[in-house]
Amino acid sequence: AKGPDYSGGWAVHAIQPTAVEHGRVAALNMAGQVTPYKGSLQMNVLDTAGLISTSVGLFDGVEGGEEAEELNERGFRYIRLTFKGDHMIGALTLGRTDSIGVLRGLIHTPVSLGPWKEKLMADPAKFVEAYIDRTQVI
Repeated sequence: AKGPDYSGGWAVHAIQPTAVEHGRVAALNMAGQVTPYKGSLQMNVLDTAGLISTSVGLFDGVEGGEEAEELNERGFRYIRLTFKGDHMIGALTLGRTDSIGVLRGLIHTPVSLGPWKEKLMADPAKFVEAYIDRTQVI
């Protein structure tokens, strides 16, 4: 089904997490609990000959946005984060299976990165630290 995505546009996301969220929201509304649909997040994980790749959100970025990337050729690892203002809007990774849910959380929940944006521009691999600092209340 075509529906709103988290960036305010409309898209068809033929992936399981979006279908699950559509079903959850539809079920709640049919049961009488008014539940708005916040929009879906495009996300994909592929295993190509043992090399895992992940794309989340607007991984190509947006006009006027910024991006940070880090490449480790020996370790077959790559990460690119895209930003609009002080919000992360997308990510692309190769060779990483750790903390992909954290990336999804930073992108789908519009977390203001504050001082973490510049830290991530310098070292994109610190996204877990940014997530903990910006979302966890102690």
